[in-house]
Amino acid sequence: MTTEHTQSHTRLNHAFLKQKALTLFTLSALSVGMAQAAENKVNKSELETITVTSQKRVQSLQDIPTSIQALSGDYLEQNSVDDLLNLSENLPNVHITETSSSKRIFVRGIGSGTNSGFEQSVAMVKDGVYLGRGHQAKFPFLDMQRLELVKGPQSVMFGKNATAGAFSMVSNSPTDVLEGNVSAEFGSDNEKRFTGVINIPINDDLAIRIAAFDHSLDGFLYNQARQSDEQSNDSSGARLSVDWQINDDIKALFKWEHGEFESHGSRYQYIIDTPNRDLQIAKDPTNPGNVGYRSLLLSDNSGLDYTSSVSGNGHPGGLNEQSKTTLDNASLQLTYNHGEYEFTSVTTYSEYDWDSTFDADFSEVPLIKQDYLENYNQFTQEFRVSSPTGRTLEYVAGIFYMSSELEHPNNILFGASLLIPDLVGTSLGVNALFDQDQQSYSAFTALTWNVNAQWRANFGLRYQKEEKEISSVQSVYSVFEPNTPQAVQQFANVAAPTIAGQLSGAGVHNLAAKRDESHLSPNISVQYLGFNNTMLFASAGIGYKAGGFDGSGLNGSQGNTIDENSGFEFEDEKATNFEFGIKAEPIKNVLQVNATLFYTLYDDLQVSEFNGNAFVVKNAAETKVKGVEVDSRWAINQSWQVSANLAVLDFEYEQYASASPTVMQSELLGQAFQDLTGKTGAFAPDYSGNIAIDYNTEVFSNLTLSSNLALNFSDDYFLEQDLDPIAKQSAFEKLNLRIELGSSEGDWSVSLLAKNLTDKQTFSQANDVPVISYAHRFLSERGRSYHAQFNYRF
Repeated sequence: MTTEHTQSHTRLNHAFLKQKALTLFTLSALSVGMAQAAENKVNKSELETITVTSQKRVQSLQDIPTSIQALSGDYLEQNSVDDLLNLSENLPNVHITETSSSKRIFVRGIGSGTNSGFEQSVAMVKDGVYLGRGHQAKFPFLDMQRLELVKGPQSVMFGKNATAGAFSMVSNSPTDVLEGNVSAEFGSDNEKRFTGVINIPINDDLAIRIAAFDHSLDGFLYNQARQSDEQSNDSSGARLSVDWQINDDIKALFKWEHGEFESHGSRYQYIIDTPNRDLQIAKDPTNPGNVGYRSLLLSDNSGLDYTSSVSGNGHPGGLNEQSKTTLDNASLQLTYNHGEYEFTSVTTYSEYDWDSTFDADFSEVPLIKQDYLENYNQFTQEFRVSSPTGRTLEYVAGIFYMSSELEHPNNILFGASLLIPDLVGTSLGVNALFDQDQQSYSAFTALTWNVNAQWRANFGLRYQKEEKEISSVQSVYSVFEPNTPQAVQQFANVAAPTIAGQLSGAGVHNLAAKRDESHLSPNISVQYLGFNNTMLFASAGIGYKAGGFDGSGLNGSQGNTIDENSGFEFEDEKATNFEFGIKAEPIKNVLQVNATLFYTLYDDLQVSEFNGNAFVVKNAAETKVKGVEVDSRWAINQSWQVSANLAVLDFEYEQYASASPTVMQSELLGQAFQDLTGKTGAFAPDYSGNIAIDYNTEVFSNLTLSSNLALNFSDDYFLEQDLDPIAKQSAFEKLNLRIELGSSEGDWSVSLLAKNLTDKQTFSQANDVPVISYAHRFLSERGRSYHAQFNYRF
């Protein structure tokens, strides 16, 4: 197929998708004036009203002038969506993955990469606790009330680091009813999950709620080197919630959760780019240092077949590939009602310790061993006041403070003798320590002006000041096997900085730096309520994501001076967002259609790229993201309900001439950079969405039968930031089925689930294998799996 034909096909495909999205948007608007005659003919079946609190007030989802999706705790439980990693396929324009070192969340193609100095582009808040780092969000969706995802920049309510959107997670609070539930789930790959919840009212003013879980999974990828299924996971934890009505005006809500998470093995597979590797070898076949020969160390040619060859055998001191995390999150919310005004104080504390050892060459050769640790603690305090609702002017205003400390030791050991035969019995290491202290101060307000019954205007403003102070120390060392010749040891000790730098890109340095920045983030929106059961809105806003420092432990700066070309310090990014949308119920409480057109410009977009040795952060000059999102629900009758969600996305780097090159561009063509201007980004499919059909009925007079059939789909997208064509996820559809039988009173149920029924193979991310040129690693997602759930409520 010619390049011209491919480009023509791509243009036609884009045009078709944009036309389809525009048609959906137009139909949702036209539907406002239709179906009114049918409204009185439907039965009493109604859609559930969804309330959210992402704007610091309890509101109907239909009243918020932005693109927002919400999932109830019941939905999460019934569909075995137990954590963030299982969530993304339920949310169009969202991609979530967990790498060897962190979680990564992308919304509308915008997200944060893998680097300890990097914070998320999607703000996550759980029960008031800000979760700016992926390990803070490892606790599963246990006893949840709801999840809310607000797409697009959300700086006014969530501050910096919300340039792509915001996740708000709310767990169930204690009630005044003695109740509880226990559940057990058994699934493929020897998966077992047990949960229990007990709610105890102590008296009329005090109640406690305790929820606990235990989960284990053997893994779904067979490691032929270790002869085991990987990655195995074991986790357990609990949450304590206390609700105390101190007096008529003051209420306290305390929540604390503790979790322990442990995994063994790896979910990575590799493949070799044989055509380009062979061209590399042919370029200089007599040179033993030709990087094309490095992939010949690898023996697994089976491809991406759920089979791995990752092995720790041969590494100095051995390698037990594992990850352990201990996590604590706590929040105390005090609410004081004075007349119709509400004053709220939210105090939170979060900490985690993460200890990981993994095979960083992701193969069977003893080339790279990495010990990766993070110790983190965070304190936040927010005070805010909310005015009465139903007035001409309504407002929420507050101040926020955050302080955090990060300690990140990182140790990488290279089997130098594999690549340099003269260094027999020698390994070279890079020892790094990255420390960061951070403080943030902000003040915010959101004002709503109810102009009249048809018009509403919203104004938001947030001022934020942030300070970061870091130290980064990197050194090199040598490790020798017994009986290594003295001459080799002496040479290796002298040459260690040079050789380690060539293998890893790391410099030997002792650096200290700080940065201060402050920004003003405005937002304005207008709502028109003149149509029956319909709201039209338009909004504009500006948001920022904080700059920072490279925490990879492999930065190239030398001595006591920061190399400006090393990417050690990266700048803040700016997002300017415009949206126009409609939220309509053509048939009240029966048919709901929401649609949003968005257009966002990013200046100095932060991009985390793998340069062959480590993830480095760069600022892409300008990026444009635009598209449409359509969400709909239809309660056909008392038994049937349909939901459909579609997102169409157009991501383009408007100016990015200094992107990291692919392996072929770097090694074969000698390019130091590539120009991605006019190209798309990673994790940015042209379209994605889902369609679900729910059926509920009574059987045998006292039993309820329910089922759900869901189709999740996505266009193809790149899995690497350098857009290497070998690392591309093809378009796919995944089919999930759930069948549940339970009592009409709701006190017990038995469910059968099948996920990914057609066994589609997908990958959540891919990158180059370090040092071994032309080898690429892929992080596998789970194939077809079956689950049985048993629930009892009392």
